[in-house]
Amino acid sequence: MILWEGNLVKAHLVLDREAKTPLHTGGIETIMLIDDTIVSCGTDGWIKWWSLGEIDAAEADEILEIGIQPLKEVSIQTEQGEFAHILNVVIGNGMWLINDVKGRLWKVNSEDFSAKIILEYQSGEITDMAISDAYNMCVTTG
Repeated sequence: MILWEGNLVKAHLVLDREAKTPLHTGGIETIMLIDDTIVSCGTDGWIKWWSLGEIDAAEADEILEIGIQPLKEVSIQTEQGEFAHILNVVIGNGMWLINDVKGRLWKVNSEDFSAKIILEYQSGEITDMAISDAYNMCVTTG
């Protein structure tokens, strides 16, 4: 994750400064601010919580890489161990809905982060998802 300050790169956040290990294996598709925590969701199927204060205070010296560790991390995967490819996240009342590029919609309990597939749909990417506030339905486009 690259941290910018104006037009300049302030730091490159990594798990291990020496090995330059990225925060996620693969791309980060969603970043959210929840209270004083940054939440990142990646193509690797992991949701990770980071300290906003630690990220904000990150200052690179001669080396741009700054090592940080997640406050918490949860993987979204099937019982067979196949990881989700998280594209979008919608936070609802007591749950998160996760749009998986692999054609799955996951319902995640926001208490214990247990996940289950509630819908499998068309193959290929879903480019957007809208959830109705009035009815028990959602619409996807692809």
